Amino acid sequence: TKAVSNMAIMDITDIEPLLMAVYELLQESGIFVFATQHPCFVTLTEKYMTPHSYYDIAIEGQPKEQIYYHRSIQDIFNLCFRAGFVIDGFYEECFKTNKEIPMVMIVRLKKVKRDSLK
Repeated sequence: TKAVSNMAIMDITDIEPLLMAVYELLQESGIFVFATQHPCFVTLTEKYMTPHSYYDIAIEGQPKEQIYYHRSIQDIFNLCFRAGFVIDGFYEECFKTNKEIPMVMIVRLKKVKRDSLK
């Protein structure tokens, strides 16, 4: 089984319930792929390690700012591990405007038995 989340993780207050639910829904060795803003390069802040929220415009012409939830890569990955996943793929997407700074990260997770993580 497979599940996908495209550019939603940064819009969710607490992603741990999502990760736990996806884990339960997937069959053994199921795959969960998610794309999210790259926390290293999108959130211009001095508080990279501290989870926090901020408001910004997602799409030009958007009538008002929306809330984003910043988490470090370490925090995101540790929540994935705690849910029972291992990372078996990672990709950083750069766009034409800047080919050296990835704005998006795509993570492929694989469901493993929680016992095997100890």
